[in-house]
Amino acid sequence: MTILDKLMEKKDLKTYIEYRIKFLEQEQTSEMLKLPESERGFIQERFHGRILELIRLKSALQNDKIKYYSKIYYNNTRQ
Repeated sequence: MTILDKLMEKKDLKTYIEYRIKFLEQEQTSEMLKLPESERGFIQERFHGRILELIRLKSALQNDKIKYYSKIYYNNTRQ
C-alpha cells in the first residue's frame, strides 16, 4: 500500500478533482473579465491547461492507472 492509498480514498480524490475543475472554470470567468481583451487568450490557455490536466488525472484515477502514469511521468522527467 502506498502513501497515497493511506492518505485518501479514491472517492475523496475524485470529489476533490471535480471540485477543483468547477472552481477553475468559475475563476477563469472572473479573471477574464478583469483583463483587457488582448491578454485574455493567454489566461484562457493557462486555465484550459490546468483543467485538462485535472480531467486526465480523473480519468487515470477512474481507470486505476495512477501508479502506472506516475511511473511514466517520473521516467520521462529523469531522461
